[in-house]
Amino acid sequence: MRLHKGIMRGVFSILLVPALFSSGVFAQERKEITIAPQILQQYAGVYELAPNFKMMITVEGNQLMAQASGQGRNPIFAESETKFFFKVVDAQIEFLKDQSGRVSSLVLFQNNREMPAPRISDKVEERKEVDISPAVLAAYVGAYELRPGFDLVITLEGDKLMSQATGQGKVPIFAESETKFFAKVVDAQIVFLKDAAGAVTHLMLYQGLAEIKAPRK
Repeated sequence: MRLHKGIMRGVFSILLVPALFSSGVFAQERKEITIAPQILQQYAGVYELAPNFKMMITVEGNQLMAQASGQGRNPIFAESETKFFFKVVDAQIEFLKDQSGRVSSLVLFQNNREMPAPRISDKVEERKEVDISPAVLAAYVGAYELRPGFDLVITLEGDKLMSQATGQGKVPIFAESETKFFAKVVDAQIVFLKDAAGAVTHLMLYQGLAEIKAPRK
């Protein structure tokens, strides 16, 4: 469980930044091999690292991708048919099969620790983008205080809403409803809240296990 807590300590530093875990010293050079796409497809799904903290595995073309709850999506590379490694951090994933040959779990290896994760779904749910008028989007423009000295600034560029946390780069957010938005470079969602008069007063940021209510400044 200490690994999970260590991941979550970086929730603000990885906000809207497509990095997976805190980087460390790489113990060895790993050799990448090619795996057939039909084999990679067997690994796609959702794996539960801890309650409400998941690892999503997807296939993009011939590339296997891994994304932990609240974090960015990163490629993982095969060193055998079942063992994969990250290049952005010293961490590895091994997929395990049950007696029938079905992929039933994975094990995440990082910092000399092992975290088993059972497979809880064969499909990663994709969020669907909808069109929202620029007039509605403009109502969300402003600065929202996530914590003292750390804001999330929302701007409108053309017909696209942009978010920028203090000290970080701009990232577009996409509407899935008139008030609910999501980032694509990291697993994070934003919901805008209104008062009885219809004025936007707060936003809620959901990232991993974090739920942060930020008042509009």
